[in-house]
Amino acid sequence: MKVKERLITGMKSELMSGEISKPEALSLFAHVTGMLIAMQDQRTMSPDEAMNIVAKNIEQGNASAIEQIFEGPGGNA
Repeated sequence: MKVKERLITGMKSELMSGEISKPEALSLFAHVTGMLIAMQDQRTMSPDEAMNIVAKNIEQGNASAIEQIFEGPGGNA
């Protein structure tokens, strides 16, 4: 979790500085995700298994972002 926090903190800093836009950040992380999938040992993880992990974590990330929105000031639906 500490690595995730450092990655998010770094990306927030880049976004706030204007160094990268949100669509560019999405593209960058998708590109890195593709690289990480390619690095997996296909003797122990199939491409379908890797994509399943990615899909599940995208869903978890979306849910986490929604929670953060509603937990903020005035966070009522």
